[in-house]
This record gives sequence, structure tokens and C-alpha cells, in this order.
Amino acid sequence: MKRFLKLLLLLFFTLPFFVRGQKGYRINGEISHLKDGAKIFLIYEIEGRSVVDSAFSQNGNFSFSGEVDYPISSSLYLNKNPFVDGPARNEQMDFFRFYLEPGRLVMRAKDSLKNIAISGSQINVDQETFKKMRTSVDDKFTALNKEFYALPANQQNDAKVRDAFIDREKGLMDELYSVHLAFARQYPSSYLSLISLSFVAGQEKFTREAAAVYVGLAKKLKKFPLAKEIPMQLEASVRTKVGEIAPDLELRTANGNYIKLSDFRGKYLLVDFWASWCGPCREENPNLVALYNKYKDSGFEILGISLDKVAQREQWIKAIADDKLSWPQASDLKGWDSQAAKRYGINSIPASFLLDPQGKIVNRNLRGKDLAEKVQTIFPDKE
Repeated sequence: MKRFLKLLLLLFFTLPFFVRGQKGYRINGEISHLKDGAKIFLIYEIEGRSVVDSAFSQNGNFSFSGEVDYPISSSLYLNKNPFVDGPARNEQMDFFRFYLEPGRLVMRAKDSLKNIAISGSQINVDQETFKKMRTSVDDKFTALNKEFYALPANQQNDAKVRDAFIDREKGLMDELYSVHLAFARQYPSSYLSLISLSFVAGQEKFTREAAAVYVGLAKKLKKFPLAKEIPMQLEASVRTKVGEIAPDLELRTANGNYIKLSDFRGKYLLVDFWASWCGPCREENPNLVALYNKYKDSGFEILGISLDKVAQREQWIKAIADDKLSWPQASDLKGWDSQAAKRYGINSIPASFLLDPQGKIVNRNLRGKDLAEKVQTIFPDKE
């Protein structure tokens, strides 16, 4: 449960809304108490590929330069690249998350990266505004998490109790989607509004409202590739309804071959969106293994679609082996920028679609006992 809550909260800051850039940026850092020779890492991602740069401080100053087209979710870390040297147990890393954008960004603090204040960047000003707008929802998420962990261990492990908390969490997610839409409506010229709309666009409950907000965005924003993907995401919420024929996909498998959803016609197919780093996904995998082993000879198949990134390919392959996932696995290794995820309106995982032999969607997001009961009704002779 804790990992699930953390995943959802982390999601709002790490979704990759960017492409390879052609415009220059420069970061000038001034942190007065930084020791000479301290190493600062700048880390961001492009098309599922991690980019790491580094600089050394001198007299409390450091700088970075490079090219991006428009804002990219980025981080600064002090003295440690977390992708190479993970934090030790109970270690508190000094880091700062921000949006990197073309232009000159000035970062100032007295003693720590985490206390940085940025000037020269409109999207980072907008981000602070957005954080204030979502404070109430964030507080509710925190309170829900505390309430769950105040329960005795036997209640925490009770499926009904956990399901009740997850249902309440889904309600908070709806509140958060509304905050994203409110921000985009109020700030139609902010690139952050594109990010917010992209986050909401795949949610069927909010499709009509998101479409209306999209129409009201500034024309300059609609030139960006992210803006051009939002109509596809809005369409996804309609095309992936129960009763619709699932949009076909073609992806490369873990062993390098190509595979299509339509290749599975004639069988019941569970399309499972997951990732090696997703705790709830990994917790669900034993249930899927049991189902697959029981029904695979009766006409039941699974296709795993990973939202891992290029840099995480080895972790993905290891997770497949460790979790004993013997069904086909595919990915474009672009993380949240996965075209499959966008076509299906995915912005949180695990997520799944159960298709009938004609490729029609018969259920969405069934897990655990609910999924097992549904598959059992399809193949009653196996009982």
C-alpha cells in the first residue's frame, strides 16, 4: 500500500514531457556554503534515455549548459549520482527537482540544494503556484497513508481493508485530476498546463472537460509535440472503453522480435501494463503467474507491456526472470513516453485490459481475486 501511494505521488513530478532539444540553456548556481570540489549532478531524461551531466563547485559556484527545446523535468544531486550509487540505508540525499528550460536559470541557496530558489524560469514559478493549488489534496494523501499505517498488521494485510483504502485513494486521484484541470484553465499560456492536460487526458471521467480546456490553450503551446499528442490521449479514453475493439499495437519484444495485439486473435488476452520498478505491479505478478499457468492451455494469454526506459532494460529483463513471467513481454523502452501507454491513456500502473477472442475489451483494471473470478467464469471447465 505504501509503495502504491508513493508511486502515485511520485508520478506527478516524474512524468516525462519532453523531446530532444535545439535551444540553449545555462544554469548558474550560487550556494555559499558549498565546499570547493563538491560534485553536482544534473539528471534528466529524453525519450526514455537518461542524460547525466556533472560540475564541480568553486567558491560556492557551479554551472551547466546544454540544449533543450522546452521544459524538461530534471534534478540536481549533490556528490552522488543515484542511478550509479544508490542511497545507503537511512541516507538523506541532498537534491533538488525543477524544470530545465531554454534560457538562463539562476539558482541560489545558502547551504543546500534542497533550499534552492530559482530565478529566470517561468515554468518553475508556475510549478510553485501549482503546488499551492494541490496542497489540500497532498495533505489528504498523507493523512490516508498515516491512517493505513496506524492499523494493526493483520488489518493492513486484510484484502478488504486494503481495497477500501485503494478506493479512497482513487477518490483523491479524481480530486487531483480536477486540480490539474483547474490550473490549465487558469493558466492557458503555461507549458505546465500542457503537462497537466496530458496527465488527465486519458481519464474517461474527465474527457469532456479536458477537451474543452485544451481548446482554450494558447496557440503557441499547440505547436509543441506534447500538445499534438493530447488529442490522441483524449481519443484513448473513448477507444478503450469496455465494449470497444482494442486499438492495435506493434511493439518489440524482450528478445528483439515484433509482436502485435492482433496476433492474439482467437484467444482471451490480458494486456498488462507494468514496469520493473513498480512495486504494486511486482506484487500482482504472482497472481498473474498462477492464472497463466492454470489457463494458458485453454485459450488464455497475457501480453506484458513494460514502461521501463532504455537505461532500465537490464532491470526489466531481470524482473521477467525473477518473477517467472513466461508470457510475451514487449516495450519501446520509453518509460511514460511510451506510445502504447499514450494510445491506451495510461498514466498509472499496474493497468490492464482483458480482451475477448475478437479483440473487444471486456474488462479493465481487474486485479487479484477479481481477475481470477472473471477468468474462472470464462473457463469454467478448468474448475
